[in-house]
Amino acid sequence: MFTPRRLLVGSAGLALAAGAVLGSTGTAQAAPASSDAPRAAAAAQGGTAPACIVRGRNVPGDPFASATNECGKPMRIKIIIKWGDDSGCKTLANGQTMVHWFATGHYQKTVTC
Repeated sequence: MFTPRRLLVGSAGLALAAGAVLGSTGTAQAAPASSDAPRAAAAAQGGTAPACIVRGRNVPGDPFASATNECGKPMRIKIIIKWGDDSGCKTLANGQTMVHWFATGHYQKTVTC
């Protein structure tokens, strides 16, 4: 049996559910956690490496990625692998090349760190 009180409680619950789905509750909503959080943090710290960091033959399916520093000064870079292990942050002297081997995933980008 539906009493006025039950209808009121049921309506309030429906309004809260609809507000949550539509995002109109007026409260801040956090972004969902991501498995790419460490990669995103590294990219946010330094951003994508400049064009003077020459990317090697980084072809999907190859188990390695490379980068060469042609910036004229030492640069700290990191190779990001989508769905795999990133390289550590390495300091490359001018003209130096690094190669990062990985078992899973594929090359995504090179960032400064």
